[in-house]
Amino acid sequence: MKTTIPTGQNETIVREITDNDDILEYAVCDNAQLTLVLLLAGQQNKEVSAHIRLNGIGARADILGFVVGKDDVRLALHTVQEHRAPGTTSNLLIKSVLTDAAKFFYDGGIQVAPYAQKTNAYQRNENLLLSKTASAESKPALEILANDVRCTHGATVGTVPAEQMWYLSCRGISKQEATRLIVSGFLTSALSRIADESIRHDVEEKLWQML
Repeated sequence: MKTTIPTGQNETIVREITDNDDILEYAVCDNAQLTLVLLLAGQQNKEVSAHIRLNGIGARADILGFVVGKDDVRLALHTVQEHRAPGTTSNLLIKSVLTDAAKFFYDGGIQVAPYAQKTNAYQRNENLLLSKTASAESKPALEILANDVRCTHGATVGTVPAEQMWYLSCRGISKQEATRLIVSGFLTSALSRIADESIRHDVEEKLWQML
């Protein structure tokens, strides 16, 4: 599946992954902006690739990924932020919530062509483990061939802090509700990046169904 965002256009695309081995491709033209929201969950093992090409001067892409893993499912997500023109920007944030024996593997690449000066690219993957048997692995890769760029990346893997659970339980909040509050707080920073309020609400509803 390949989608092109025309010059000057501003589009928000929500892609709910329902099939295995999906390959998604997006091309962003001059001064266009893409907000791409990926929802990855399910009871079957899945592997998804998303390749975002910033082809035009001033093109921008905001990529948000929400991953929910349960039982013993194995989920994998591969992304490429490819900068092909000067003055382009990409900002990626992938968040996973994993429980039971679920496993998530994230592989993210940033590629900057020699002529793509003034590129600004950011990549971050945050993972929240709700059980001792869940696991997440993050593997970033940078290929920078221009010299006037700003490219950074980061990754975290964490569990529910015991002190937060204790604090909430002391106030009469059940463990289930406390976990829900913590997960909600964890996802908020990504959800808040969806500018369209109605789309943000729909994505949030889908997420709670997935959880």
